[in-house]
Formats: sequence, structure tokens, C-alpha cells
Amino acid sequence: CEYGPYSNKVIIPNYNSEGKLDYFIARSFEEDTFKKYDAPSADKNNLIWFENLINWNLPVILCEGAFDAIAIKRNAIPLYGKTLSKKLTKRLLNNDIKDIYLALDSDALKSTLKIAGDILQSGKTLHVIKLDSKDPSDMGFEHFTHLVQQSQEFTFSDLFSLKLSI
Repeated sequence: CEYGPYSNKVIIPNYNSEGKLDYFIARSFEEDTFKKYDAPSADKNNLIWFENLINWNLPVILCEGAFDAIAIKRNAIPLYGKTLSKKLTKRLLNNDIKDIYLALDSDALKSTLKIAGDILQSGKTLHVIKLDSKDPSDMGFEHFTHLVQQSQEFTFSDLFSLKLSI
């Protein structure tokens, strides 16, 4: 492309808790693209996505992507995948956060089991949001908020039942 490698992409910056740019992701907005996402090389284990926007005194919502977090609007942390970074894990488990909502796609069952197990073992209250076939960015703020409000606490019994179902 004559305008550079990011000319057909939306740039999503990531700022740390001090408001300093520490990373970015570039996502193509074209339908048929060779590479949907582009990003510089970095140790992503030392990042908490959208960290500057998180109020650690309120419940947090963990989701897969930046557009999901943007659609959720409130205290949402994108994972940019299906796993927690080491820094995020430490912050979630060693903090006064009491409620954590996990909203991963329905195809991420193994990741949901792993993350849910870690959160439950730490003594936090967990809610697993069942997304069916739509991402939060597809369903929109109001529908997703309704799912959050209707969610029940996810327990070790729920975790065991979910493990047996696969």
C-alpha cells in the first residue's frame, strides 16, 4: 500500500495505568484481507489491555477483543485472545476485586474452564456470560448488559458440570 502498512487498518492504542502508550493493535477494516490483525512484537504478558480505563474497585468484565470491550463500555478488559496475561492474572487475583464477569465466545470452552478455575480458586465471585453465537460487539451494549444483569454466580459445581459436558 502506498500509505504504509497501517493505512487500511483501525489503530487501537493501549495505555497503561499511568496513561502512557505501551502497545497498539492494528485491525483491518477490509472484508478480504490477508492479515486481520497486525501488531509490533512485544511481551504481552506484561500488559493489561485498556488498563487506564479500569476502575479496580468495581466488577470487571473479561472479553476477547477490543471491539467487544468498546461495545461493553464499562470496566471491560479485552484479552486479545482467550488467555489472561501474567500481569492481568496477578492484578485480578491479588486485588480487592470481588466480582469478575467472563464473556468469552462459545468456541472458547477450554479457555473458559481454565480461567474460571483460576478465578474460583482465588475466592472471587465469578459470573460466566453465555454468549451463544454472537460477540458483545455484534449484540450491542443493551443486549449484553441484559445478559450481565441476568447472569448467576458461577460456582465450582457449575465448573464441574461444564467439564463433564465436554
